[in-house]
This record gives sequence, C-alpha cells and structure tokens, in this order.
Amino acid sequence: MSYVPPHKRNSKDPVQPSPFPLLLTKFRRNIDDLKSTYFQGNGIVYSGKYFTKWFLVSSNGIEDEVPPSVNLVPLSSDSSDCINGLKALELMNNDFHKDMITEESEEEERTRWLLVAEKVADDLVFAYEQANKRKEDHEISDNAKLRLVARFGKIVFYGRKAGPVVDYSLKNSRRIFSTDVPTSFIQNIKSNAITSHEFCIDGEKEKYIVKITGPNEIISCKCTVKEDGRLSMYKASLGERVELNPERHLTIDVSCTVKNLDVRLMLAGKRKINTLTENELSNIQGLLSSAIVDLNVKGRLRWPLGTTSSEGGYKIFEVCHVKVTIYKKHTLGLKVRETDGFSERNGTGEIAKGVTLILKEMNTKLQEQNIERGCVLEMLRGVLGTIWDFMSYDGSLM
Repeated sequence: MSYVPPHKRNSKDPVQPSPFPLLLTKFRRNIDDLKSTYFQGNGIVYSGKYFTKWFLVSSNGIEDEVPPSVNLVPLSSDSSDCINGLKALELMNNDFHKDMITEESEEEERTRWLLVAEKVADDLVFAYEQANKRKEDHEISDNAKLRLVARFGKIVFYGRKAGPVVDYSLKNSRRIFSTDVPTSFIQNIKSNAITSHEFCIDGEKEKYIVKITGPNEIISCKCTVKEDGRLSMYKASLGERVELNPERHLTIDVSCTVKNLDVRLMLAGKRKINTLTENELSNIQGLLSSAIVDLNVKGRLRWPLGTTSSEGGYKIFEVCHVKVTIYKKHTLGLKVRETDGFSERNGTGEIAKGVTLILKEMNTKLQEQNIERGCVLEMLRGVLGTIWDFMSYDGSLM
C-alpha cells in the first residue's frame, strides 16, 4: 500500500476508541507447512478445523435465548466505531443495577457462571484432539506449540440494528472481540487480584513487534532498540526471533450481562520459521534497519519514504510498541499489556490496554492422551472461578 506520512498518524491527537480491523474475504494459503489453513486480510490465521462459539450468561445462568431486558446498543456515539461502515454494537442489560448486588446474590451468580464448564468442556477436548491430529498427520509442524488463554474485553456485534434482540438469534451474527479494557480494570487487577490470587511478578518487557508480509506468509519479528536508535531482532536463534502469526484452532466467546466485561477462551498454535534463506533474512533485516524510532507517531516507528518494502516481496504490515508485565503462579500466567500500534495496510492506529490469563496447567493436561472429562471439568471450574473474580475487579462495578 502507499506510504502514510508520519504527520498524518500523529499520536498526539485525541485518543479515539479502539478501531476494529476490516474483515476481508478468506483466502487459501499455499505453503507446505500450512496445509488446510486459511487467513483473513487482517492477518489472523485459522486452522482448517477451526470453529467458534458464542453464548450469553445472565443472572439466571446460561441463556438459550437473549432475555427481553438485554438490548443491542451502540458501543459509543463516535462514528469511528464502525466496521465496513456498519455501527459497532454491544449488549446491555437494562435490568442490571449494581446497587442491588448483595454478597448472597453475587455468590449465586458465581455458582451459575461455573456451569459454563459443562458448556465448553467437550469443545476444548475436541479442539485439542484436532490440533494434535494435524501434528501427527504432518499438516502442521511439530514445533506448533499450543497455547490456551482467556482474554478480557468486549464482544462487539455489527450488521444488526440497535434495540431489543429477542426476535432473532445472535449466535450466527458477525462479531469481533475487542481486547481493550478500562484503565480502572488494570489498576484493580494490579492492586487486588495479583495479591489475592497469589501471583508473583516474573518480569517486565518492552519491545517492538513488526509484522511483515512475505510472498506466502505474514512474519512477526520481535525487536528491541539498539544504542544507535535502530531496531534489532532480540532473540538468539532464527526460530525464536522470527515467527509466523499464530494459527487459531478454537475461540469461545462468552457475553456476561451482569459484568461490564466479556471473556474469550482461545486455543492457538505458536509457529516458528526454520526455513528462511540468507537472502530472505537479509530482506527482512533490511526493512527493520530502515525503521526510525519516533515517539510522536503511532506505533512509535516510521520508515523513510520508499523503504517500507524490499525487492524480495516483503512489506511492512503492522508495527506495535508493547510494554508488558508478566506474573506467574504454578497453574497460571498473567500478562498485563499496553500497546501502541499502527497498520501500514489501512493507515489506522490503536492505543490499547489488555489483560490475558495463560492457562498453563490446563493446556498441558489437555494435550495428554485420553484425559477424563471429570478432570477437564474440575480444571475448567477452577479457571472460570478465577476469571469471575477478575471480572469482579472492574472499577465501574466497585
């Protein structure tokens, strides 16, 4: 795409609500290591066996139909919150009053929330079976490391009219998951949830992630800034410092109308590249070395005119400055992120905050052969209990 001058993407402009990526037509990838996969124009890669589900949890538990009290309302009054020209909408429960919440009703709602485990257990087991089978059949590399996470945010619907939703189902509606969360939520997680759930800090990182489109793939490069202000890939080996975009196997979106946040469970495979030639690597490093760190532009990186592509067919796709604090405990990991990103593809920027739970123990157990359903349910209930506690730390509900 054409070069976007830095003055047209100045991060000093008022921060707008997070824009959402354009959802483009799926098209088949045609490289040996990624048989039976496809990806969308926003760079998200999906397994050929990928599937997704959505359901709603209210004060009455899991709902088969959207209650009359729940309406679709505009995400904001700002016209920039649109997807392909369609207004972005979220679910709002008109009967929810936080001043009516008692300790007893909160515990009852938490108990009903844990029933989500019954709803998703079989889907999780099936998704892991399919991912492992693809490894065995060599449809994906043996180095496609699986990762199970829970992300907090807001489920956003589009292509519908605002108002009551009792007349039609939302299960097949077009939706995306925005991982941007309020600052108050971040603050309460750090001041309350970390201690109460016995997490300990595992480190802080600051890096740049540069996504580059190649002839057949989108490559993600993790970089730091050298003393001379230039970018450098910071991992020691090629397989660790240059990656393909993760391949998604499963997403389960849960709208929770008694909280101000929703949840996404996602299983994805982290994939490494081990086959870049010296010439290909030189093209990638050439693009990175041309970058100029500039704190006054979105993404904090810019390229001189005419240097966002190379002769080998590689082009800058997205850039993102990331600050992440990592916490850990025996069974879980936790990442709190602040990102400042920019897409060279469509000229849009986004400043966002995110919270991700990494379900370490559950991910390990689900990769075992013939795991018992009771074991899966027990682990899921524990994870869902933690997720509920985290959602209760939303500052707007305190």
